[in-house]
Amino acid sequence: MFGLLKIFLAFAAVNLLFASDLQNNFKIFSPEFIPSGGRFEISVITSKVFPESDRLDLYLIPDPTLMINKIELWTVEGKSNIQSSARFLENFSVTAQIIQIDLTDSASFTSNSFFQIVVQLTSNPATANKLKIYGEFLETENVVGYLVSSDNNLVTNRSNLYSLSFEYYEKYPVAGNAALFHQNSYLNLPLDYEDKDVLAAEFWIRLEDFNSTFLKLINLESSRTEYYLSRNENQMLMITSGENNFLEIKPVFFSSEVWYHLILVINKTNSEISFICNGEEITKIENVNFFDFGNLGMHFQNEGTHGNFVIDQLRLVEIKGSASGLNTNRNYSEYSDDSSSVLLQFNFLEDELNSSLNRRESSHQELRLIKSDAPIFPRSPEVSVNLSSNFFEVEWSGGDVKNASYYVLEKAVGNSEFIQVGRLTAEDEQGKKYSLLSENNNLPEIIYFRIKQVNKDGTKVYSDAVKIGQGIIEDVIIGQNYPNPFNPTTLIEFELLQDTDIELKIFNLAGNEIIMLHNGFLNKGIHQFKFDATGLPSGIYLYQVTTPLNTQTQKMILAK
Repeated sequence: MFGLLKIFLAFAAVNLLFASDLQNNFKIFSPEFIPSGGRFEISVITSKVFPESDRLDLYLIPDPTLMINKIELWTVEGKSNIQSSARFLENFSVTAQIIQIDLTDSASFTSNSFFQIVVQLTSNPATANKLKIYGEFLETENVVGYLVSSDNNLVTNRSNLYSLSFEYYEKYPVAGNAALFHQNSYLNLPLDYEDKDVLAAEFWIRLEDFNSTFLKLINLESSRTEYYLSRNENQMLMITSGENNFLEIKPVFFSSEVWYHLILVINKTNSEISFICNGEEITKIENVNFFDFGNLGMHFQNEGTHGNFVIDQLRLVEIKGSASGLNTNRNYSEYSDDSSSVLLQFNFLEDELNSSLNRRESSHQELRLIKSDAPIFPRSPEVSVNLSSNFFEVEWSGGDVKNASYYVLEKAVGNSEFIQVGRLTAEDEQGKKYSLLSENNNLPEIIYFRIKQVNKDGTKVYSDAVKIGQGIIEDVIIGQNYPNPFNPTTLIEFELLQDTDIELKIFNLAGNEIIMLHNGFLNKGIHQFKFDATGLPSGIYLYQVTTPLNTQTQKMILAK
């Protein structure tokens, strides 16, 4: 049986999210990083917001590629399985799985206490799918209220019907290692960087049926634990101070078997510590009275009686400017940011445990190295395309420069397959720019370019495809002529986003060409052309700018 205090602490922050006008009477938590074909959980938290209600009917409408494995109800009295049944929803013309929750038990359901509905899901191989949710509070079969939310990420165009979207990642085919912490496993890492003002510690964590403390921030001089990070029985992230005070944090539900990214930013200059989960700051502690990094250490340990947790890509980063690079680099094995630098990174290779950790006076016990399925990938190149009269110049940089063997420029026309049109050997030089030319045949179809990075281990990483074609990329921005209306002259202005050939023509409304103001090459930048309508009758005219990629037309009015 759960303790009432623990339930209250788990949901205290959730209460802050619910408006007293009942316009936000439930909250959904779902994971951000979900492996394709894997299991995961979502949590729906609400309360008996309508005191007269005696039942909550919750309808779940999954996409065909999404399977509901199990549904549990979590209250102060404990956990229980809930059976669902199929029912046709006439309001939405769809068949849903319905669960019915009896709210008459006053020990479990009051207007001041929260309960969770935890749904375990499995996605068939898919890149994305959705789960729709609809809930009714009833009193003796009469609807007295609905589950309602103003969360823009959930709302649909149907009243009281909410949609939760899931996206999935494919794990990297050549997986690295992660550290499995089973009972009595631990890892100590001192933060001995006295000369740094802002230090960030970041890591990926996956919890496997684990509800206990997994990380302590320790003052090594006094042996005092300053902060504890844990997951409680309701799978909510908890942060506790050394005085056993629970800190007020934004609520975070930790699904089992799913990876989460955690960051601790320790700022000596401002005397504060920030805790960040999946890119969102969940709490900030100000006026912290200990800031000698030489006396601080991180202690990962499995103190639970059952269950495990897994850590991957543990990094210490010195922040010299903006901390935004911590989030933009979290999914990459190679860190790249001008305002930060990596002081230490562990990918849990065998030699790291045997040498690097020991050299830093760190210690570990009974860590088990396993293959990782964390959402960590080699960095792909960043590609741009410049257009000239006869060629496309494809430029790229970045990628995993340490492990890249060579790059292949690939091209696809229309719906055809990508084919190789060029190749360059990779050089282990950060920031190096590469370029190759591809002939411009002025084809009417859309053209795609991408870079295939072939690594030394034979794996491949692809850049995003760049589309070239009519209306696909914008190479000209056309403005409104000035003055407008005009008599008899006006200026036509447009901006070219790259060097290109252009035509500027004037037409009447019948489609007859009046004059061509320019036909030829122009450099990137803003250009103005004067149009003199002396001798033309009043009326509406059109000016048209045409490039190899685009045609844009604008109206203007001649008023004599």
